[in-house]
Amino acid sequence: MLHLIFQSSEVDAVLERIEAGDAVIFIGSSILRLIERGSMAKVLKQSAKSCYLCSLSDDLALFGIDRGDLIDGIRAIEYAEWVELAVMHRQSLSWC
Repeated sequence: MLHLIFQSSEVDAVLERIEAGDAVIFIGSSILRLIERGSMAKVLKQSAKSCYLCSLSDDLALFGIDRGDLIDGIRAIEYAEWVELAVMHRQSLSWC
């Protein structure tokens, strides 16, 4: 399944429900939870071992977050890769 997280308040709920092989795209304010020194670092690092976790490069730039500040295992993607993930995962769920 492809999960789209738009709000930082939804990150905890999504992480409780994702399964191995799922992809998660952090969009908008949810990317604020992806910073290495943040409270979610340990949980997200663990989740990244079995799921594809990523954020849009444009959103990182919008919030002034450098890719080097992201938790290990979080990838920065472009819109084209978002489309590829949507094609790969027949189901998607938006968390707003």
